[in-house]
Amino acid sequence: MTLTATSTLPAPAAAAAECDARLRQARQLLDAGQLALASAAGWQAAQSAMSAYAANDGATVNAGFTDSARQLVKHRQVDGRAAEWIVSALALSDNAQYDWLDREGVARRLDDVQRLTILVQDIANRPPTAADLLRQAWQCMANGSLPVASEKGWQAALVSTKTYADAVGCDYRGEYHFEAATRLLTKHEVGGREVVKWESGALNLRENAAYCTVYPHWLNPEMVSGDIAGVAKLAAVINESMRSEHLRRHSNV
Repeated sequence: MTLTATSTLPAPAAAAAECDARLRQARQLLDAGQLALASAAGWQAAQSAMSAYAANDGATVNAGFTDSARQLVKHRQVDGRAAEWIVSALALSDNAQYDWLDREGVARRLDDVQRLTILVQDIANRPPTAADLLRQAWQCMANGSLPVASEKGWQAALVSTKTYADAVGCDYRGEYHFEAATRLLTKHEVGGREVVKWESGALNLRENAAYCTVYPHWLNPEMVSGDIAGVAKLAAVINESMRSEHLRRHSNV
């Protein structure tokens, strides 16, 4: 099967929509056991993502996937796993030529293309907020990328709790202080029991992201969805708390 690169350079938002459509198609083909076609659709999604990056980076139309990918890795060294995701995308291109494919391997590579797509979107836009990350999590759920959905849900929880910790003057340096921040929220806000439940769901997402990348079939879609919904409620409580905190501070000036 011969695949051609996208002839135009779409805007990041248009590319994201195209990538999502391709990834949903790939998951459907994967579920139907058509692994070569699923790989082809995943490779096309990766091409769309890199075309969007090339457009945003000012590269030429004829830069090609490999040249754009090399530039991405060079300029985004902070995203240490970008090179791995690009290798996964290239592996999908090779997969499209063969019949002896492993279903779990194709699924993992589709997840990496989803990660690559999100990275390109984040490069084109401002640093993602908790709301942005939650939208990404739900989109990953729709595309069948449960490990990536878990990652984004967990990141949304971290961003939300950091916002709260910064507002109340609590030390916060990433996930090591997540539970301390939620305990403080539980102590001072109404609905503490609910916060504990949502905190537990966020920690479940962290575990999913850390241990289920290799075996994504271990994940239960309903449980992942419920935990992301819990993070969304946690973020809403923190937003409300932030408004109250602002009013308290303002009244003390």
